[in-house]
Amino acid sequence: MNLQAFVLIVAAYLLGSIPSAYIMGRLVAGVDITQHGSGNVGGTNAFRVLGAGPAIVVALVDVGKGFLPTLLAIRLLGGQTWPTLCVALAAVLGHNYSLYLRLRGGKGIATTIGVCFALFPKVIIILLLIAITVVAITRYVSVGSMLLVTLLPIVLSLKQAALPEIQFGIIIAILGLWRHRSNLGRLLQGTENRLGSKAD
Repeated sequence: MNLQAFVLIVAAYLLGSIPSAYIMGRLVAGVDITQHGSGNVGGTNAFRVLGAGPAIVVALVDVGKGFLPTLLAIRLLGGQTWPTLCVALAAVLGHNYSLYLRLRGGKGIATTIGVCFALFPKVIIILLLIAITVVAITRYVSVGSMLLVTLLPIVLSLKQAALPEIQFGIIIAILGLWRHRSNLGRLLQGTENRLGSKAD
């Protein structure tokens, strides 16, 4: 791995670490979003705590945090190389474990979507359509999110993507499911919040 790749990885992590939901909460409502709703620093909790408008901005920023550094890495390092995939992974890890929030963060779904729009645009469009349909039916954002990351390596394998890309998809799936472990527990207990439920 050369110096250029290393710099891009560090930059992607720092960009991914920008806690857009936390910043939006402070700007719009003067609240610490980690102390409200689910406490998650992501678009779904921003929707519950701050409303649709701020949540849309948060989601777009979080998607951009994944898309922009990954696209730059593709241009500079190539599309199927591990250094490029490490840049993409760094952006997601930055969102999940923000340097600016003492390694607290979100669940990484929006940033993962941004990364995948740069790497596998056709695949992520298909997965988004599936996830949105599931959320519309169940009203559980977490179910759609977990399904999206779970299907990523499966779909990449079915389309015979390069081995590093499939391995990347597996890592993303593991990360996404790990970050949703509390949601899974609440789903099993029947206490998971549905889309549209009010924040506490």
